[in-house]
Amino acid sequence: MQDARCKIKNKTYNLQLATCNFKGRMLFDVPMKDYTSFKIGGNADVMVFPKDESDLINVIGFAASKGFHIFVFGRGTNLLVRDNGIKGVVINLSEGFKNISWGENDTVVVDAGVMLIELVNLCKDRGLSGLEFAIGIPGTIGGAVFMNAGAYGSEIKDIIEKVEAVDISGKKHSFDKSTLNFSYRKCDIPENMIITKVYLKLKKADMDEVKNKIKEFKDRRKTTQAINLPNAGSIFKNPTELSAGKLIEESGLKGIKFGGAQISEVHGNYIVNLGNATAMDVLTLISMIRDKVFKAKGILLETEIKVVGED
Repeated sequence: MQDARCKIKNKTYNLQLATCNFKGRMLFDVPMKDYTSFKIGGNADVMVFPKDESDLINVIGFAASKGFHIFVFGRGTNLLVRDNGIKGVVINLSEGFKNISWGENDTVVVDAGVMLIELVNLCKDRGLSGLEFAIGIPGTIGGAVFMNAGAYGSEIKDIIEKVEAVDISGKKHSFDKSTLNFSYRKCDIPENMIITKVYLKLKKADMDEVKNKIKEFKDRRKTTQAINLPNAGSIFKNPTELSAGKLIEESGLKGIKFGGAQISEVHGNYIVNLGNATAMDVLTLISMIRDKVFKAKGILLETEIKVVGED
């Protein structure tokens, strides 16, 4: 980022960017509600949109040299930003990291910013199977790896071969599947890592068969999760062999409101923004759900969404 934009000073961090060799966009005092599926969240001090890996390394090196906190995200799904926003530099991968390379033996190398839905449809067009379950999962492939996203008995771990990442000092790393120790909605990649590429191993299948699987999963989601209001997906992880949504519904919480947030009337494990919800509204409902379910069922639910930012 050359020209006059490099001279802009952020009121909190007094960022002077004349020495920052950054090619992407850079914004200041950014409302996080504009960048999350929940449409909730205070301002981020700085948001940058790296074009590629070298751009990413440049900006994190610059931020580290200034002692600024770094937070990375893709499409802002599965995320709740608190009402006082995020201090530091938010790295948004949604405008870069879009390359897809199709290899031999049904392999594909995908940049971390590629949307899951886009990738599912491209695989369908090539008659490649293994990712159909992700058709209704919002977000990017990079975020899906971090949380081992899954549905209908399948997870990202089932098709991963390895991932490449950059740490917050700018050093590159590679992690084989065996080192990631995938578990339910989790992998053991260090928190200071920013995933840049994902290597997948799929399998050849009849194109109509792949299309039918995708349609089946779409239909199932429409039946159980047809939620049109802003949300962040499942709020809680499913306990072993149980449904968090069902536990919430059986505890009489479906449809309960607090402020501008509501426990969905469609699916108990979703909280929706009715239009003017705050993060505190959502957090209050989360606490209410955990307390009520524990009292009614003796089960302490664990959150699936990530909560970040300042209270």
